[in-house]
Amino acid sequence: MDKLDALKVFCRVVELGGFSRAADMLGMSTSSVTNQIAALEKHFNIKLLNRSTRSMSLTDEGRHCYEQALQLLGDMDELEASLMHSNQAPAGSIRVELPAIISRLYIAPALPRFIAAYPDISLKITVGDRNIDMVEEGVDVAVRIGDLPSSNLIAKSLCKTSYLCCAAPAFIDRYGQPQHPQELAQYPCLGFLRPNSRQLRAWQFQKGDEKFSHLPSPLLAMDHVESLIASAKAGAGIIQHMSISLAGPLREGLLVPVLSDWAMPGPDVSVLFQQKHHRAAKIRVFVEFLEEVLRPYSV
Repeated sequence: MDKLDALKVFCRVVELGGFSRAADMLGMSTSSVTNQIAALEKHFNIKLLNRSTRSMSLTDEGRHCYEQALQLLGDMDELEASLMHSNQAPAGSIRVELPAIISRLYIAPALPRFIAAYPDISLKITVGDRNIDMVEEGVDVAVRIGDLPSSNLIAKSLCKTSYLCCAAPAFIDRYGQPQHPQELAQYPCLGFLRPNSRQLRAWQFQKGDEKFSHLPSPLLAMDHVESLIASAKAGAGIIQHMSISLAGPLREGLLVPVLSDWAMPGPDVSVLFQQKHHRAAKIRVFVEFLEEVLRPYSV
């Protein structure tokens, strides 16, 4: 048994959640994968996995083995890269998944700078707001907005946001500004529809220890953030959304803050990547690029 190869198979089984899925990904037979895991368990004289016909889970020893195997395999990859490419710049292909609004407003305009700095790295970027399995779909780096589910992925915060209210200057000239969130019921507001449920998102406010929630009754509601912002810039009403989505129009004076002292902390924008990539040069420089681009918009 080649212990490194067996550990690679074991890690893939854990990441994909099954023997047959790992076999398909590795181009092996399911029986070969099973034999590799059995050989590891015999070598270490421990049980790595609890498995039945319907489920599979790591034992405590298996979890420890998985974590150490990731470290070992990562060190081996780094050693190979440093010896084989010691005089070369970071190189290779990176598959990336980006949220639409983050890609269009921030990442895509900055990509020429990254490409010029790292001409030996090719980027394959998918833009969308899907909740994907990074390991299963072969994605190396993903940017996410909001709470992150528990996983074996490495997560790093790129930017903190807040929920801001704002409106067009012409709207403020016509209607004036509310002084408290409870006055919003007297103003035209633009609502955001959650794409999956089609339910209105309630507006949240915080000032010191005081919190307030407002569910707008809008004449206009959309499930597309940029279209909603365009309507707000045209003077249709007050909007509340994440600061990173509104930074451009606010900077350009197309929108002005409303109830700014009631801004509520919003979700983080984070980058996710697989543990096996945590020392890869191409991943490191791309994550640093993402940090550089988004850090100025952190609140």
